[in-house]
Amino acid sequence: MKNRTIYLQKSPWPPEQDKGMAMVMAMLMGVVLLAGATGLMIRQMMARKLGAAESYNQLAESAALNGLNRIISDLNKDERENYTGFLLTLRNDSEQWGWSAPNMPATATSSGTQLVELCTPVERFIGAYPQGTDGEADIIPINTENIRADGITEPIQVGYRLRSYNTTATGGNGEGSFYVEGIVQRGETLLARALLKRALFISSRVAGAGDWAVMSGHNLRLNNTSINGPGYIFYLTKSPDNYSAEQYSSSCFESLLDDVSTTNQALANPDSKNRIWPINIDESKRGVGGLPPTNLFEIDRINDTTANSEGETIRIWSFDDSDPAPADRDGDGEIDLDENDIPILYPPLPCEEAICVRDADETGADDYRTLAEEGIDLGNDPNSITLSQSVLCNGSNEFDCHVYLDHVNLNNTELHFETSDTRAIVLHLDQPASYPTDLYLNQAIKLSGSAELCGVNNGSSSCNGKPEQLIITASAGSAPSTNACGQTEQSVVFSGSTLPDALLYLPTGIVRPSNAEMTGLVWASSICILDENDSASSFTLTTEQNGISVVQKANDLWGWSERFNYPGYGRMVTRAIRGTSLDIFERW
Repeated sequence: MKNRTIYLQKSPWPPEQDKGMAMVMAMLMGVVLLAGATGLMIRQMMARKLGAAESYNQLAESAALNGLNRIISDLNKDERENYTGFLLTLRNDSEQWGWSAPNMPATATSSGTQLVELCTPVERFIGAYPQGTDGEADIIPINTENIRADGITEPIQVGYRLRSYNTTATGGNGEGSFYVEGIVQRGETLLARALLKRALFISSRVAGAGDWAVMSGHNLRLNNTSINGPGYIFYLTKSPDNYSAEQYSSSCFESLLDDVSTTNQALANPDSKNRIWPINIDESKRGVGGLPPTNLFEIDRINDTTANSEGETIRIWSFDDSDPAPADRDGDGEIDLDENDIPILYPPLPCEEAICVRDADETGADDYRTLAEEGIDLGNDPNSITLSQSVLCNGSNEFDCHVYLDHVNLNNTELHFETSDTRAIVLHLDQPASYPTDLYLNQAIKLSGSAELCGVNNGSSSCNGKPEQLIITASAGSAPSTNACGQTEQSVVFSGSTLPDALLYLPTGIVRPSNAEMTGLVWASSICILDENDSASSFTLTTEQNGISVVQKANDLWGWSERFNYPGYGRMVTRAIRGTSLDIFERW
């Protein structure tokens, strides 16, 4: 048997036809791995870049918020000598850069920026809007050194800029919207910026009792007026441009004294606690209303009414202690004579006694009644009249008893009204119906000689020294437009200490002291310190008792702050108040 050798032929692997495919797959795998590694690297680089960008954006937002806090802190600074709160009442944006020129009149190209308190020093500015800025504010840096050590020589700079401010608080209260930009940059390269919008409540209030206006009027002839105690004098003017910032040094001092006709140089002293302040009341030029509202002296009101009307008919009082005197009552220009050519002596009041009353809606001479006819007995002392709580306002317990007057002319009679911490008297010179027009009544209060009009405690015949309990008011009709000091209607004329303690509130009336002194407040359309011959006279107003201001006592008694959150009447402090609004950021 022969041996057989079998030779096996070995086939090549991989097959020749597959070698190209394997190479392609290997190359593709390499590409995939390279792409993955590249993508991962790019992702890491992008993440770092996005992280840096987000970090810059956060820096920008923090810078904007930091800048807003600095701006509010500057504006709310509690320093009267560096007060900048007036800027909160002025718009400051591309439509009007009011902060660059506060308290200026309107021009052909821009509206006015008049303030309410016209002689406010306006050369004080804030860090975000330095003095001399004209238009858009510059960037204010926050950091003084590089805040990030990233290996780059040029440092990162963080700052903020007040882009604009708009407000509805032109009169002191409203909303103010701040737009503050936060900026992050390296050299000239801008890295990030964010715009913060924040709306705040703008509030104006009288800071303290010493900032109240204790005298105020449209027409002032103050002559030798002085104030003993805290409080300012307000001169209400419709000519605010006369006291613009460019005329500050000339208009707010010497010429202001001429405007109010006073010889007391101290009233124009910038450091005086009794300084005169011109107040802008021209509402077409960003002004506000003049005197305080009439409801200050109404809490639980009741009117004094006639005895037989069951509280329905208001009673009008007249007081006159003059002797009967000749007069021209027939209008022929001569003293009236009787059939024997003897001058007729007319009693001063229609009822022919020192005190008369009438119904408010009856104005004839025959409508006046004596106290006996009214059923009132005030005793037998003709020189001392006391109207007690049992006589006025039907003996009611309501807080404020409102008494209406036709005529008060007293020379040697004491007229006392019983008041207390639970009963105030409000005397009205304005009428609920109408004045008699042909009865020769003065429609005013005139006190002279040894006369006295004041509030007294129950059972006392001495003035109680509480001006906040006795109010004299006249607010109906309109104030005289010419020769106000020469008008009689709705005027209070007194001399010496005949009106020792009272609050005088006459928005349409006149106060005319002559060599007089009084404790209280004087708010009137016209204040004329003149004697009976229209010559210059003197007046001393005391506004503090035992270290407590009259304003504070009045506020406590009448509850102005508690009843309707009254901000006060005087020099205001304007503040930006953080409320419930949210910060709104915009990035770009």
